[in-house]
Amino acid sequence: MIELQHRATPTELLSEFVAANPQLTPADFSSVAFQPVKRQVKADLNADQGGLCVYCEKPLGPNEGQIDHIKPKDGPHGHPHLCFSYVNYAHSCINPKTCGQQKKSGLLPIEPQPGCNAEWMLSTDGTIMPIAGLSRQRRHAVVQTRDMLGLNKDANLVDERKRWLASVLAIGQAQPQDMLLFLQTAPYRHILATVSL
Repeated sequence: MIELQHRATPTELLSEFVAANPQLTPADFSSVAFQPVKRQVKADLNADQGGLCVYCEKPLGPNEGQIDHIKPKDGPHGHPHLCFSYVNYAHSCINPKTCGQQKKSGLLPIEPQPGCNAEWMLSTDGTIMPIAGLSRQRRHAVVQTRDMLGLNKDANLVDERKRWLASVLAIGQAQPQDMLLFLQTAPYRHILATVSL
């Protein structure tokens, strides 16, 4: 998962739209009037996330995917007051098995933010697992987050992470001095950084 740090100044179009429309509701997020704002927000999130899906870390173009509400805008865990808050947005791929499409209106126990990867690791088979030594409560939070996002559900995603892990291990053995540069540009770089070499 991306250790997301939103830009300090939200998308200007978003701020202007919210100021001009003080009575916004979650239904307005899908309105025609909000579409140009949504496109710019998506591009800004893509830049904040280094061109990766916030949850699975697959490469994602600025015009692809969707804006996901980290805390859902509606449903049983809804936070409608955060519907137009830039810091509640993330850029997510569109895959019915994973990420925002899988999460739907669920409330994640672990959200994409600095330190969010501290309690899980990438296994040699490409799956994401809780680290050893967690309390039962923390282990449950890790497993629940992983499963809500379907991060081990898509076989293609798991296989792709496994291939990238093999590259990391090869570079770590042959050219350890190049590891940092490799991780700065690789997809899955946040989960790959959890691997002990």
